[in-house]
Amino acid sequence: MTIKNLLLGSAAVLALGTSAQAADPIAISLDTCDMLSITGLTISSTSDCLKFEGEVTYDWVYGNYDVNDDAGGVQNTMSEVAWELTATATGNSDFGPAFAVIGLEGSSTDTDGDTIGFGDAYVGIGDTASTVIYAGKKGTIGNTDDGETLTAVFSVELDDGLGGNVGGHVIQVSTSLGDGVTAGFGLEDLDTTNNATLVGTVGVSQDWGTVHATVAFDDVLLGGGNWDLHTGGTITADNLTFQAAFITDQASNWQAVLSASAEMDMFTLAAGLNLEPGSDWDFAVSGVAKVDDSTTLTAGFTVNEASDWSARVEGEFGVSDTLTADAGITFTSASTTTFDAGLTWAPGGGYEASVGVEANSASEYSISTSFEKAFE
Repeated sequence: MTIKNLLLGSAAVLALGTSAQAADPIAISLDTCDMLSITGLTISSTSDCLKFEGEVTYDWVYGNYDVNDDAGGVQNTMSEVAWELTATATGNSDFGPAFAVIGLEGSSTDTDGDTIGFGDAYVGIGDTASTVIYAGKKGTIGNTDDGETLTAVFSVELDDGLGGNVGGHVIQVSTSLGDGVTAGFGLEDLDTTNNATLVGTVGVSQDWGTVHATVAFDDVLLGGGNWDLHTGGTITADNLTFQAAFITDQASNWQAVLSASAEMDMFTLAAGLNLEPGSDWDFAVSGVAKVDDSTTLTAGFTVNEASDWSARVEGEFGVSDTLTADAGITFTSASTTTFDAGLTWAPGGGYEASVGVEANSASEYSISTSFEKAFE
């Protein structure tokens, strides 16, 4: 019996039990979600389809090396539970699907105790093939894609390209103009008193790739303040991929990322370059070799204008259909050598567990475990 059928059966029993005590029993429809083409962990009523999705993770680390931020120091243990749950209620309307999204997230750590808060919490209406209106607590409508290099290790990426005063409490509209062209605008950061950020975005998606641009104007309710621009794109041609992104603002600060990758029968080669004013730059290159169906070898190198560099070699090995082993070694210009290895078990059902070790030439070490289950 599936979870959906179990929930529906329980709801039906509730409805029958309630009918003896109330004039208007709970009505259950078995096809609302199907009519709305919504699948997953769902419950149907006569007017709405309620879908649930989320994840629970548990991490435990022991050692004197913090694998979370790669900073050495005394750390005997770290224990953390993290979870997120999102519920989306969708119903039909004359303007397209009408929906409400509520996201909750929380954590429990051995040092900070328990915390819980809202992720997303917003309402919306409309069809993504035409026009959708959003209002509530939500991320920005701006597009900041393509700001990360295509390299398999030592990825170089852009800083936040929209000034940070975006998202939060928002009113947004997105629309499809046809032929792969989309546009959107919104008032964002409305939870900041007497403030709003006007965000506008446009994008094109075709067989050859995508291009997009987003501009954000801060403090529009106070007569205007700063502006930030993010633009980028990805172009594919046969086995080649080219990607670029550029950000700038009213103070003429800017940053650019250029990247390319080439796929061959067994190998994938990629390189990326980050450029900033003042001759600051970071360069990374990587190669991935798929030796066979169960073995993949990867090598990478990165360097910057100060001649700081790191090199890494790693391998991933399929022990069985559900068990994967990995190991790697990293060398740096600071004369630090780090070795890491791990086992990951993924038996299916959205469940994954792993154990890992890490040690470096400075006598720092850690032993870590992770367990997670996602559902939708």
